[in-house]
Amino acid sequence: MTLAAKQRLVVAALAALALWPIAHRALVVQTRLSPWRFFGWAMYCTPKLPVMVELTALRGKARMRLLPGALSREERRAVQRLSEQRGVWGTFATPARLAVRLLTSQYYADAVEIAVTHWYLDPATARIATQRYDYTYPR
Repeated sequence: MTLAAKQRLVVAALAALALWPIAHRALVVQTRLSPWRFFGWAMYCTPKLPVMVELTALRGKARMRLLPGALSREERRAVQRLSEQRGVWGTFATPARLAVRLLTSQYYADAVEIAVTHWYLDPATARIATQRYDYTYPR
Protein backbone atom coordinates (compact mmCIF):
# COMPACT_ATOMS: atom_id res chain seq x y z
CA MET A 1 0.00 0.00 0.00
CA THR A 2 1.40 3.37 -0.96
CA LEU A 3 1.85 6.25 1.41
CA ALA A 4 -0.89 8.25 -0.36
CA ALA A 5 -3.33 5.34 0.01
CA LYS A 6 -2.51 5.03 3.72
CA GLN A 7 -3.06 8.78 4.17
CA ARG A 8 -6.45 8.60 2.43
CA LEU A 9 -7.40 5.64 4.62
CA VAL A 10 -6.44 7.51 7.80
CA VAL A 11 -8.30 10.67 6.69
CA ALA A 12 -11.41 8.62 5.85
CA ALA A 13 -11.28 6.85 9.23
CA LEU A 14 -10.89 10.15 11.09
CA ALA A 15 -13.75 11.70 9.12
CA ALA A 16 -16.01 8.75 9.95
CA LEU A 17 -15.01 8.95 13.61
CA ALA A 18 -15.74 12.69 13.66
CA LEU A 19 -19.10 12.43 11.87
CA TRP A 20 -20.53 9.36 13.65
CA PRO A 21 -21.57 11.21 16.84
CA ILE A 22 -23.62 13.65 14.74
CA ALA A 23 -25.23 10.83 12.75
CA HIS A 24 -25.87 8.83 15.93
CA ARG A 25 -27.53 11.82 17.59
CA ALA A 26 -29.79 12.28 14.57
CA LEU A 27 -30.77 8.59 14.74
CA VAL A 28 -31.49 8.89 18.46
CA VAL A 29 -33.78 11.87 17.92
CA GLN A 30 -35.57 10.51 14.84
CA THR A 31 -36.00 6.84 15.74
CA ARG A 32 -35.52 6.73 19.54
CA LEU A 33 -32.48 4.51 19.01
CA SER A 34 -30.68 3.93 22.30
CA PRO A 35 -28.09 6.64 23.00
CA TRP A 36 -26.25 4.01 25.05
CA ARG A 37 -25.62 1.67 22.12
CA PHE A 38 -23.94 1.63 18.72
CA PHE A 39 -20.82 3.58 19.69
CA GLY A 40 -22.83 6.66 20.61
CA TRP A 41 -21.42 9.31 22.85
CA ALA A 42 -24.84 10.53 23.94
CA MET A 43 -24.72 8.06 26.82
CA TYR A 44 -22.55 10.49 28.70
CA CYS A 45 -25.28 13.12 28.73
CA THR A 46 -28.50 11.06 28.69
CA PRO A 47 -29.95 8.88 31.43
CA LYS A 48 -31.15 5.40 30.52
CA LEU A 49 -34.94 5.67 30.58
CA PRO A 50 -37.70 3.06 30.33
CA VAL A 51 -39.97 2.08 27.47
CA MET A 52 -43.55 1.32 28.51
CA VAL A 53 -45.90 -0.99 26.59
CA GLU A 54 -49.70 -0.86 27.01
CA LEU A 55 -52.05 -3.39 25.42
CA THR A 56 -55.71 -2.95 24.52
CA ALA A 57 -58.13 -5.43 22.95
CA LEU A 58 -60.77 -3.92 20.66
CA ARG A 59 -64.14 -5.50 19.98
CA GLY A 60 -66.49 -3.31 18.04
CA LYS A 61 -66.43 0.01 19.88
CA ALA A 62 -65.55 -1.60 23.20
CA ARG A 63 -61.99 -1.31 24.47
CA MET A 64 -60.53 -3.59 27.11
CA ARG A 65 -57.10 -2.92 28.55
CA LEU A 66 -55.02 -6.09 28.85
CA LEU A 67 -53.28 -6.01 32.20
CA PRO A 68 -50.07 -7.99 32.74
CA GLY A 69 -51.75 -10.26 35.28
CA ALA A 70 -54.28 -11.38 32.67
CA LEU A 71 -51.59 -12.40 30.19
CA SER A 72 -49.88 -15.75 29.96
CA ARG A 73 -46.23 -16.09 30.98
CA GLU A 74 -45.16 -16.21 27.32
CA GLU A 75 -47.17 -13.08 26.52
CA ARG A 76 -45.62 -11.22 29.46
CA ARG A 77 -42.18 -12.27 28.22
CA ALA A 78 -43.07 -11.05 24.73
CA VAL A 79 -44.12 -7.67 26.17
CA GLN A 80 -40.87 -7.46 28.14
CA ARG A 81 -38.87 -8.42 25.07
CA LEU A 82 -40.61 -5.71 23.00
CA SER A 83 -39.86 -3.15 25.70
CA GLU A 84 -36.19 -4.15 25.74
CA GLN A 85 -35.92 -4.21 21.95
CA ARG A 86 -37.55 -0.79 21.65
CA GLY A 87 -35.15 0.52 24.27
CA VAL A 88 -32.23 -0.50 22.06
CA TRP A 89 -33.51 -0.33 18.47
CA GLY A 90 -36.12 2.42 18.83
CA THR A 91 -38.78 2.46 16.15
CA PHE A 92 -36.85 -0.09 14.10
CA ALA A 93 -38.31 -2.75 16.44
CA THR A 94 -41.98 -3.24 15.59
CA PRO A 95 -44.63 -4.87 17.80
CA ALA A 96 -45.99 -7.05 14.97
CA ARG A 97 -44.91 -10.38 16.51
CA LEU A 98 -46.51 -9.47 19.83
CA ALA A 99 -49.70 -8.47 18.01
CA VAL A 100 -49.93 -11.85 16.27
CA ARG A 101 -49.47 -13.61 19.61
CA LEU A 102 -52.17 -11.46 21.25
CA LEU A 103 -54.64 -11.90 18.40
CA THR A 104 -54.22 -15.65 18.75
CA SER A 105 -54.89 -15.68 22.49
CA GLN A 106 -57.54 -12.93 22.57
CA TYR A 107 -59.95 -14.79 20.27
CA TYR A 108 -62.83 -12.39 21.00
CA ALA A 109 -60.91 -9.28 19.89
CA ASP A 110 -61.42 -7.72 16.47
CA ALA A 111 -58.08 -5.96 16.83
CA VAL A 112 -55.35 -5.25 19.33
CA GLU A 113 -53.81 -1.90 19.99
CA ILE A 114 -50.25 -1.66 21.26
CA ALA A 115 -49.08 1.66 22.66
CA VAL A 116 -45.33 2.07 23.13
CA THR A 117 -44.20 5.06 25.19
CA HIS A 118 -40.57 6.13 25.09
CA TRP A 119 -39.22 8.29 27.91
CA TYR A 120 -36.39 10.60 26.85
CA LEU A 121 -34.49 13.69 27.90
CA ASP A 122 -35.84 16.63 25.91
CA PRO A 123 -32.83 18.76 24.90
CA ALA A 124 -34.97 21.88 24.50
CA THR A 125 -36.28 21.87 28.07
CA ALA A 126 -33.76 19.60 29.84
CA ARG A 127 -36.72 17.68 31.28
CA ILE A 128 -37.87 14.12 30.96
CA ALA A 129 -40.57 13.84 28.29
CA THR A 130 -42.48 11.04 26.63
CA GLN A 131 -43.33 10.14 23.07
CA ARG A 132 -46.09 7.65 22.40
CA TYR A 133 -46.41 5.42 19.34
CA ASP A 134 -49.76 3.72 18.74
CA TYR A 135 -50.08 0.59 16.62
CA THR A 136 -53.39 -1.09 15.73
CA TYR A 137 -53.42 -4.63 14.34
CA PRO A 138 -56.79 -5.85 13.04
CA ARG A 139 -57.66 -9.53 12.90
